Amino acid sequence: MKTETEHIRINELKWNKWARDLDSNGWRYRYLRRVQGALISILDVKEGISFLDVGCGTGWAVGRAAELVNDHGMFYGIDLSFKMIEKAKVHFQDRKNLQFIKSNVESIPLRDNFFNIIICTNSFHHYLNPGSALKEMHRLLKRGGRVYILDPTADTWLIKVIDRIMGGFEPAHVKLYSSKEFRDLFAGAGLGYVTTKSIDPHQKVHVGEK
Repeated sequence: MKTETEHIRINELKWNKWARDLDSNGWRYRYLRRVQGALISILDVKEGISFLDVGCGTGWAVGRAAELVNDHGMFYGIDLSFKMIEKAKVHFQDRKNLQFIKSNVESIPLRDNFFNIIICTNSFHHYLNPGSALKEMHRLLKRGGRVYILDPTADTWLIKVIDRIMGGFEPAHVKLYSSKEFRDLFAGAGLGYVTTKSIDPHQKVHVGEK
């Protein structure tokens, strides 16, 4: 059983390595941009919004959401990898309303009741304490604010098998959750489960509201 310190170290090493070529238009880049773009397209992004991407990588989704309203709002990204954050800061250095912070998802150095929208794409299954992560997102959300978790969802036998395989060879992996498990996790964090939306046959967005 990994300790939290060990798990953080494993994930930092993995994502620091990925940061080197994540924006090089390889298959990872194309895949992530497709699903992140699909998520951004269903958000109600308005001028003056406060927006957070948890596990933001090099910041693409933060930049895309901000573009929709000509940067009229406050747009933040946090990531465990300092190399991802370094790249995000370079990419968006001329856009003052975009901020990027190296942070653990369970202890984000931002104030309570601040965000209208929080997103988390393809990183939730790496969280050792998913309930604590959602409680932190709940703390950060304004009343009526929403969190959108996009992740492969273990509602089919294929994803359940993939989850078991990943658990056997991928040290950074924790668990792929079913829709029912997401509902239970949201409830435990004080979030109302609003809806779910399929992005592709295996990826779903799970929406919670404070």
